Amino acid sequence: MDVQLRLELFGAYSVSLHTGHWAPQRSLALSGRLGGLLALLALGRGQALNRGELCRELWGGGPESASPACFNTLLWRLRRALEQPPLASGAIIETDRQGGVRIARHVQVQSDLERYLALVEKPLAKPVEHLETGDVYALREAVQLYRGDVLAGYQDDWALRLRERHRRMQLGALARLMHLSSLQGQWQDAIQHGEAMLDMDALREDIHRELMRCHLAAGQRALALTQFERCRAALRRELAIAPMAETLALYQEIAREATRPAATAPDAPLLTPVTALPPGERPVNLQALMPWNEALLQARWHLAQADAHLQTQLDFGH
Repeated sequence: MDVQLRLELFGAYSVSLHTGHWAPQRSLALSGRLGGLLALLALGRGQALNRGELCRELWGGGPESASPACFNTLLWRLRRALEQPPLASGAIIETDRQGGVRIARHVQVQSDLERYLALVEKPLAKPVEHLETGDVYALREAVQLYRGDVLAGYQDDWALRLRERHRRMQLGALARLMHLSSLQGQWQDAIQHGEAMLDMDALREDIHRELMRCHLAAGQRALALTQFERCRAALRRELAIAPMAETLALYQEIAREATRPAATAPDAPLLTPVTALPPGERPVNLQALMPWNEALLQARWHLAQADAHLQTQLDFGH
């Protein structure tokens, strides 16, 4: 009998079983240790897994894990959920003479995680400059498969290790795509990949800097300055620290260019230095700035707001 087992591990965990051409696909509601056991067996790629090791992974080495009865009960429940008529007992999950447990080799096991690994492992093993067109397409397809963290509802150590490994892979894939897009001058694509990285880790200060550069290269100077504000706010909120000197230097460089009048622009009124304003008069009122160029006005406003925040921190010792 043609048996296909499909697992979706990114984001919400789901399992479906197809037992033949005439049988409808069956969705299985598996959660907790029951779903965890099936995921571990599926990720074993047909290899028999030791019962003791499975117990330690599923129970975390607690007192219950020393009892073979607990595991046997869990295995029985999983078989009961999977091996319903016309399937015979042992049609999907089998054991060997040493007591190892595995998914039967004739069962076709598919998962979005296996597909992801097939796409991403080869490109990630290459230096960026050696990536070929096929590698780039593979990376793009892979990042689309990542719909959320692996086994997001599981907090067991084995699931956390699996999740962290694939988070690093996803961040690596996005970083390569961002770098390639920047080299090709595709700034909006680079920005999209950078934003996806920050969605996963908002404290990546290096990515904030790259996004500042990408916005600047795309002619979005005001957005580059706004990106600095986002970076500083995230660091202050989560870690109670200020941006690195490298990030602040980049911001100041962009800000200086933003406030430098163009040669063809009419004479503009001088902006009152923010540092000269008492704390009670901050933040700077946008209406007080006399606009002669919309882009320059926005850039000056963002610069003034940022400097006001920085000076307020200095004044009050934060």
